[in-house]
Amino acid sequence: MKTIQLFITIALLSFLTTNAQITKGNWMVGGNINFQYNKNEKNNNDNSQGTTINNSEVGGYTLNIEPNVAYFFKDKFAIGTSISYINGFTEGNKINSDGMNLGINPFVRYYFFKSEKPYNIFLEPSYSRFFSKYLGNNNGFGIKTGFVYFLNSSVAFESIIKYTKISSEQNNLNNIYLGFGFQIHLIKE
Repeated sequence: MKTIQLFITIALLSFLTTNAQITKGNWMVGGNINFQYNKNEKNNNDNSQGTTINNSEVGGYTLNIEPNVAYFFKDKFAIGTSISYINGFTEGNKINSDGMNLGINPFVRYYFFKSEKPYNIFLEPSYSRFFSKYLGNNNGFGIKTGFVYFLNSSVAFESIIKYTKISSEQNNLNNIYLGFGFQIHLIKE
């Protein structure tokens, strides 16, 4: 019985300790999964002067899987990249039957609280480059914020909200999504 109590005590203490995960020289590897709503405005160049006329708006839902890697170049500041794999549905039709909507998203992340706290809030602006049959090859930007809770000295749970905007001659895509993820912080020795 004492062995079980000792094991439970050690397990609880490991969840309550932190070890400066967001300090200079550390790496962060992880990702998130999210469900998002998007609004797509299709444009056509019907005018003889070549001006763009907005013809339709279509809303839809997508599932986005986003693994990432980042390096802390300064305490509370990380620079990294993520890859977006997107599969979605619009008006009951699958956007892309083979699911190959990919995006590369370099980002900078800033944590607001001191590194010793077991929780934090972050802000993450990003640039996006998408390669997609549905969207074409487009550029965009995003801004992500969220709450982070460090489960132990290496693992953090995140709840996030993100806005992205992707524009091209044919599409203006605005996304807002909520997501959850885990990050593993590789602490320098």
